[in-house]
Amino acid sequence: MDTVAIETAGESRNFTELLRSARDAMQRGHFGEAERTCGSIVEAHPDQPDAWFLMGLAALRNGHADLAARHLARAVDMRRSFAPYRIALGQTLLKTGDPAGAAEHFELARLIDPLSHEAALGHAAALKMLGANGAALEAQKLGMSLLRGHVGRTFRLRLEEKLVGATTAWHGLVGRDSTRAHATACRLARRHEHRGDIARATACYERALDVRPDDVKCLHALGRLAFETENFLRARDLLEKARDLRPDDVDIRCDLGRTLSRMAFHEDALAILEDTHADKPEAVRPLLVLGWARYRAGQSQRAIADFDAVLENAPRSVEAHYGRARALVDAGQPGEAKKWLRRTLKLEPTHAGALRELANLKELTPADPAYGPLEDMLADPRVPAPRRAVLHMAAGAAHINVKAHADGFGHWRKGNALKDVVFDIEAYRKHTQAIREAFDADHFARCADWGNGSKVPVFVLGMPRSGTSLVEQILASHSNVHGAGEREDMLRLADGLGETLNDTRAYPACIESLDAEATARTAEAYLRSLKRCAPHAARIVDKMPGNFHHVGLIATLFPNAKIVHCVRDPRDTCLSIYFGDFVGSHAYSYDLTNLGRYHREYQALMRHWHDVLPGRILDLSYEEMIDDQEGRSRELVRFCGLDWEAACLDFHKTRRNVRTRSNAQVRQPIYRSSLGRWKTYQDELAPLLSALDGG
Repeated sequence: MDTVAIETAGESRNFTELLRSARDAMQRGHFGEAERTCGSIVEAHPDQPDAWFLMGLAALRNGHADLAARHLARAVDMRRSFAPYRIALGQTLLKTGDPAGAAEHFELARLIDPLSHEAALGHAAALKMLGANGAALEAQKLGMSLLRGHVGRTFRLRLEEKLVGATTAWHGLVGRDSTRAHATACRLARRHEHRGDIARATACYERALDVRPDDVKCLHALGRLAFETENFLRARDLLEKARDLRPDDVDIRCDLGRTLSRMAFHEDALAILEDTHADKPEAVRPLLVLGWARYRAGQSQRAIADFDAVLENAPRSVEAHYGRARALVDAGQPGEAKKWLRRTLKLEPTHAGALRELANLKELTPADPAYGPLEDMLADPRVPAPRRAVLHMAAGAAHINVKAHADGFGHWRKGNALKDVVFDIEAYRKHTQAIREAFDADHFARCADWGNGSKVPVFVLGMPRSGTSLVEQILASHSNVHGAGEREDMLRLADGLGETLNDTRAYPACIESLDAEATARTAEAYLRSLKRCAPHAARIVDKMPGNFHHVGLIATLFPNAKIVHCVRDPRDTCLSIYFGDFVGSHAYSYDLTNLGRYHREYQALMRHWHDVLPGRILDLSYEEMIDDQEGRSRELVRFCGLDWEAACLDFHKTRRNVRTRSNAQVRQPIYRSSLGRWKTYQDELAPLLSALDGG
């Protein structure tokens, strides 16, 4: 969560402190106080699901079930894959007389956490109210069995936690050496980590850090756990502290490097990892992590060489096999990639990533011997939710490969439901509205003569899966064009613009502080970075789809840059995203309703850019490109100020690294099978279709 300060009762307090205060009030039975405290949080920060959740529980304890249901539904809407929210909402809906709604939430909670006795017992109660007595009895038996196991685990955990608390308190009171308290907290943290309970492990490591704030092992452990939960910002901060305290530790440097790589800080990541490898050339791990970092930076051939070097010293390295396979896919060698994925599965038959990639390459089907271990893993309730999510996606793709579309979609729905991310459509709407207000007609009138006049940058943008990779591949087939792939530069530039301009306001509000000098300086920095990809190219394509947020900034910095907007049928676009398992800044992509809502906001933003920048943007329809490949390709090349070259029609023959979900498609001639694909899943897509229509 953020730690943005909010104003309440005349003083500024960190909202995390207020949240802790609300929890304390709940434990003391002061439900009115808890409700008021959470209300002050959501008033200033309505995108905090924990506050809505606690406020819902407080309202329920105060006897306001209908109000509680609304608050809890808000929390669930933001964080749809968190079982406690679903369980609380289900229990509340039972009280309001909505057993059907309750059953739906309990069922999803059981999917997310198969070991939850509360979800099973709640589901039993809902089914009984609906008259499904047989199913209710089975759910109740399961719930009681899970409850017995839960009681035993909870008893042992609480004994251990009380020991930590008592030991810490004792040593604090008598002023003795805190060695025992610290060691006890670390021991308990390791036990939780071994069990896969990251939340409890994190809490215990933090307790150990309270005793010894400079404990490198605790800092390192917390950094690793933050990485596992994809909280990369926190992971980076913790690992940098650990590295500063122990600069020669190879594992800390490797973990920091892979964190920076996942954050797309490729140059920083490679610098750390290359130095670590140079310092310890005999160590396997630095080279393995370096290979993955080079893969993510788009250096597939160098990554393959790194993985080969790892395999010389560790021939059974699963991650080197898998990394080599992934790099081969991006390098345009799917046949070889399939062989290496099979080798990966021979070493580790339940490797979720390898199963998913094999399915995505249309190589895995339910009849494949490799599919059996996948099914066994899905049937095991002890498998952590993140891994089950990937396995369901692999199963979904495998079924779709044999045209078992209903079964395939069912697995994708489960896989997406297991992705524990937070997305608040209301916060996103406010953000896009702020962008429109900052980059209005007055802004462009004010900065008409600013910016860098270079014609080198070409920005290809739009929704993911809308044809951006195809358009880049067509352009990159031209002798004077370099395709730089999906670059994070513009996003990073926007995020840091307030600091650059010495403005305390975040982007886009800080745009008001932009002047001609700062614009020229900022544009030059971006251009220098871009030209490092291909110093002599007449045009360099930045194909980051999400740059549709930054069209205003792009047009301000580069008045002569070409902006190509890829457009595709929203239903096909969103279905493809739903089947894409995107990471990073795509929290909207795992829920059909959020997908539709997000797409509508994207459309509104693009309409704004056309209004304030008439004639600056070329809309390129995916469907029209398929119907008239040559005509639309010629228009694209002409728009970019280039002479026509026939190679642009044979784009699939162009050999280059492609790091996107479309890397296989852009190496094939244009095909029509992707048109109208959504119709196959029309019934399952009802929530998406409703959201796209404004529902």
